[in-house]
Amino acid sequence: MALSLVAVNSLTPVLAYQGDPTVKGPNYTEERHQTNVTAFEKADYKAWAANMQGRGATRFVNESNFGEFAKAQLAAQKGDRTQLDAFRAKYGMGQRNGQGRGMGMRNN
Repeated sequence: MALSLVAVNSLTPVLAYQGDPTVKGPNYTEERHQTNVTAFEKADYKAWAANMQGRGATRFVNESNFGEFAKAQLAAQKGDRTQLDAFRAKYGMGQRNGQGRGMGMRNN
């Protein structure tokens, strides 16, 4: 289960649960949401990574590709998910190809 960062508009949480931007995950708080939005706007990888605490998209997003990820997030906030979908496909996010199995919450 990958926790990815997705925002469709200002009323939608940045911290999407299982890739669904309409669902707030178990770690969602308004403070974390705002910290991530600010990190995307400033292209501040270190602030975003510290806020994520090694969870979710941090398995796929690194300092080298954060600018691309941040731009995709900002576009998604405006309703354009094409960049985010391309990023996810490029880096294997949420593709259920074994990357991240056993890393998330378990239903047992």
